[in-house]
Amino acid sequence: MIRYIYDPESGAMETTASGTATDIAAELGLLIGTSYNLIRSRNPQEAENLRMRLMAVMLPGSPIWDRQDVPDPSVGIKIVQVTRRKEQNHE
Repeated sequence: MIRYIYDPESGAMETTASGTATDIAAELGLLIGTSYNLIRSRNPQEAENLRMRLMAVMLPGSPIWDRQDVPDPSVGIKIVQVTRRKEQNHE
């Protein structure tokens, strides 16, 4: 589950993510695909621009992969939950 709220006026940001790495990656993919198709329905060229920019920021050398300590919030609770599920044999 991913929840991301950003208020550009105040700069306030609220983020929550939980689940397995696979769950989170799948949900991010769904969010990107939905956003891309909503933009494409209005402006196909802008959707292509989004696709190209997203591909660039996902490259291995992108700064999004820089490791940083995430400070505890001054107000609120920092929750990080990553779960691993045992894979089941589906024979």
